[in-house]
Amino acid sequence: MILVGAPLAAVLIVGAATGPGGASGAVAGNAATAPLPALLARVDDLHRRRDDKSAWHEQQRLIQTLIARGPNDYGVLWRAARFYFWASDDPGVAKEQRSRWGKDGWDFAERAIVLNPNDVAGYYWAAFCMGNYALGLGVVKALSQGMEAKFRERLTHAQTLNAGYDFGGAETAWGRFFDKLPWPKRDKKKAEEHLRKAIELNPYALRARVYLASSYLDGDRAPEAKRLLDEVAAAVPGRYDAPEERRAQALAQGLMPTLYAKLK
Repeated sequence: MILVGAPLAAVLIVGAATGPGGASGAVAGNAATAPLPALLARVDDLHRRRDDKSAWHEQQRLIQTLIARGPNDYGVLWRAARFYFWASDDPGVAKEQRSRWGKDGWDFAERAIVLNPNDVAGYYWAAFCMGNYALGLGVVKALSQGMEAKFRERLTHAQTLNAGYDFGGAETAWGRFFDKLPWPKRDKKKAEEHLRKAIELNPYALRARVYLASSYLDGDRAPEAKRLLDEVAAAVPGRYDAPEERRAQALAQGLMPTLYAKLK
């Protein structure tokens, strides 16, 4: 687990933030003494704008302050895990760094679960961060370390507690899980079932469409993949989570060379 003051804080804090003014800006500027609930509310506000550079840097600083001030606070820990998931999910970051940040987030989430085993957030972000850690580590190596059972347990428990949490994102995670397992564990049929369920739960879900398109490209279903990627490209972010929607569109763009090659 991460210790407060570990080098990771220095790695993540890559620039000073210039937060907006007003009451929320005042809270951020007085983070050492402001009440924890006010800081947590500020983090949630910044999370909704997390792909804005200044908002992201401010959130970095607040997360580190919160970890120092409330190392045993459930609300602090699951939000720290959520933050590290977003960092580890960035396709522009080196695979090794993404894996390290995924592990950091997983550690925070596990600490959150101990503090409150009856809430969805700890289990959900544990599973999501674990997934990014495993992808950086290598799926085969992760499986050899027994991570499959841990992932399944946490994601299943999250759905049991709140299947609709984070716009039903657990179904998207299951779809990606079954699609990326190595043979003979890989199950394309189950992957498609879960990804389509994710789209049923959230008709605007873009990442589920991207992952389903990726699976179709692996299975020589390029025309179907193209329809999904066209839907993602045409979407106007803001239907449910604008930063997440824009990231899904970036992931979709990354699949275009493969799609064009398959369509030839």
